[in-house]
Amino acid sequence: MTRITLVLADEQVLFREGVAALLAADARFHVIGSVGDGRDCVRLALRHPPNLLIFDCAMQGLSGLEAARRIAPRCPETRMLCLSAYEDSRWVRAAFDAGAHGYVLKRSGFEVLHEAIGTVLRSRCFVSSDIAHLLVGRGRGGPALGEPAVLSAREREITQLFAEGYATREIAERLHVSVKTVGTHREHIMAKLGLHGIAQLTRYAIREGLTTLDP
Repeated sequence: MTRITLVLADEQVLFREGVAALLAADARFHVIGSVGDGRDCVRLALRHPPNLLIFDCAMQGLSGLEAARRIAPRCPETRMLCLSAYEDSRWVRAAFDAGAHGYVLKRSGFEVLHEAIGTVLRSRCFVSSDIAHLLVGRGRGGPALGEPAVLSAREREITQLFAEGYATREIAERLHVSVKTVGTHREHIMAKLGLHGIAQLTRYAIREGLTTLDP
């Protein structure tokens, strides 16, 4: 029997390990990696493309949405399921826009998660029944969280890091680029968004789902 390979990405260690243990108890599944950082998630998924990626949209450093957006075009055979605590329609829409095939609330039972996994692995989409109504009238209202049209992938990453309190030099070291490069990106970000100062940038990052820090 060919086992289904999975990667789990969630910064809450106990939650992540609990899901991994439940899935590992099923002989059909093989958890090849469990990470708590968006960058590690991308690296692992690209190195060993799994059959299924279960991720939380709210990870610091690199959001789960951004990780999914980077993985989706390079791992077209990988099915992606977002396991989230957020019930707002913009989070649900953003997850699907990033490439997810399913969205399950963390407060749902394991039976719902199990159903979701089976559904997305059958090349179908899944949304928890208690939030399915959030997708009705998708075309109405404002843009989804994390809309990629305005900022580039690197600019979204830098925006998230500034919003999470990293200094310019720390961001440069983290991304292995020069301080000048980070400064240039910051100028471009501010100009594109029409923002002035880190406080406004942080509010933008929270509103657009690039970070989950409380406003």
